Amino acid sequence: LGSPCARIIPYSGPWHSRRVFDVLGIMANEHEHMARVTSLLREQDPDISHPVIHSQFVVAYLLQQDGPNPGWRKANIEGAVYLVKRNTFPKYQLLVKNQFNTSDLLDNLHPDWELDCQKNYIFYKVEDTNERIRGLWFHDDTERQKIENALESVLEEIRKQPEKAADSQAMVAANPLRPQQAQHQAMQGQMDGPAAPPPMNNENHMDVLYSQFGLRNTTEQAASQDNVAIAPASVVRAVLHALADDEQFIRMLMQKINNSQ
Repeated sequence: LGSPCARIIPYSGPWHSRRVFDVLGIMANEHEHMARVTSLLREQDPDISHPVIHSQFVVAYLLQQDGPNPGWRKANIEGAVYLVKRNTFPKYQLLVKNQFNTSDLLDNLHPDWELDCQKNYIFYKVEDTNERIRGLWFHDDTERQKIENALESVLEEIRKQPEKAADSQAMVAANPLRPQQAQHQAMQGQMDGPAAPPPMNNENHMDVLYSQFGLRNTTEQAASQDNVAIAPASVVRAVLHALADDEQFIRMLMQKINNSQ
């Protein structure tokens, strides 16, 4: 008689069954990873229930409208972005965990948010008109689309419950300044000097920066004879770059050149 000990027999079943085991292993690893992430996020905010969705890396920008050179400024914030659901109000927050320091970008989702998305970029205007418009750059546009869809879904959800959003706003206003908000204010004071605006990939660059959000171009310089407002050089440069990247514009330009010959 042979040994009573069981022998370990390598799995030799169909390939699709092995694939199922591989997928289950990936799902288990992802679940374990998200559990660790949730635990770390709760160290900062114990009221976080769980991350709804996240992306590994973004670069944050803020739109500077005042002064002689309005335009986008890097916010000195880069790192993972999380859309989190909380057990208390506000129910949803967008958080960029800064890999440079503890000055994170933290915003409460609100029904009055205005969202505008382009390839590799998410722009959003929060409900407080005194706050600067935010821009998030994604290296992978697939990741940008994933976050955009989640934001749109959550905003649609909270817009269907305006009374809860109003209660949330009142509760937040009644509370003292949270550490995350203090970090956010400190972050706005740490922005570096004038930087090239993030590149736009369509000809409506000015619409995105101004008209899309109901803004007014603060540049009020005028031509001596025609009294025409002159855009700052940084904006003109960004528009020219955007037009150079637009295939339709290039085709129209080439057609004009050919017709003039």
